Amino acid sequence: MKNKALLVTKHSSAVEQLCRLLEENSCLVDEVVADSKSALTLANDPKYDVVVINTPIENESGIELAVSISKETVCGVILLVQSDKASLVGKKVIDYGVVVVPKPINKMIFKQSLGVVKAATKRYAGISQENEKLKSDLEEIKIINRAKFLLMQYLNLTEERAHKYIEKQAMDMRVSRVEIAKQILMTYTSR
Repeated sequence: MKNKALLVTKHSSAVEQLCRLLEENSCLVDEVVADSKSALTLANDPKYDVVVINTPIENESGIELAVSISKETVCGVILLVQSDKASLVGKKVIDYGVVVVPKPINKMIFKQSLGVVKAATKRYAGISQENEKLKSDLEEIKIINRAKFLLMQYLNLTEERAHKYIEKQAMDMRVSRVEIAKQILMTYTSR
């Protein structure tokens, strides 16, 4: 499966070369834009895995855009800069996970950089997904604990008995514990 790429460049002459280079490295360029506003809007679409910014772009250097995309999205970011500026730019963006590739582009360096970005993006997506699952689990625990507290308060049950009550109701009704907890919350908080 090919990764989807967003290409940001104001140089129309570079589009074909960069598209070909990305295609050779299993990336399909889905969109090409020239300005940071369009790029930032599109980069928020979860279909993009990689954003390649060919600096400079319309009305800015591209550094701010690279940092913004890296901070606000799960996309990997490659920043193409003139070789004499690569080291300085690299120091500015390294803490944000942006990979700097010097121009003129060496195909091997680009391939390696793209591989690093893809691997990091995949790992970040996994961590992000795990984080969302943990948030969801924590929210369910909070709901169940509130329901147990209400059962303890209104029915004078111990915490253990309230817990068993919720579990038994969930088994008997063949629904999740959180569904039972929500029903309990609705019953006792509407009083």
